[in-house]
Amino acid sequence: MQNDSNIAWLLIGMAIVTAWSRSFFLILGERVKVSDWVLEAIRFAPLAAMVAILAPEIFLPANATSMMEFNIKLPNIWGGLSAIIAFYLTRKMVVTLICGMVVFTLARYFL
Repeated sequence: MQNDSNIAWLLIGMAIVTAWSRSFFLILGERVKVSDWVLEAIRFAPLAAMVAILAPEIFLPANATSMMEFNIKLPNIWGGLSAIIAFYLTRKMVVTLICGMVVFTLARYFL
C-alpha cells in the first residue's frame, strides 16, 4: 500500500510542477519581457523534439542500447529516408505517408 501512496504523491507533484511551469508566463503576464533571441530559439523547439523522438526510431533497431547497433539493412531507415525525400519534393502528407510505407514494406520483404 505504501507504493500506491508514493505513486499518487509523485503524480500530484508532477501535475503541480507541470501546471506551474506551463502557466509561468500567463501568471506574470507583461511583467516579464522575453528577449528576441529566446523567442527565435523557441521556434525550433517542436522540430528539435520531433527529431529527438523520431531519429532513434528510424536509425536504430528496437531495444537498441547504443549507436553501435546501427544496421543499414533496417527497413525503418529506408522508409524514413524515402518519406523525407517525398515530403521535400511534394510537400504533401498523403504522398509522404504512402511513399514511406511502400518503401518500408518493400525493404522488410527484400532486405
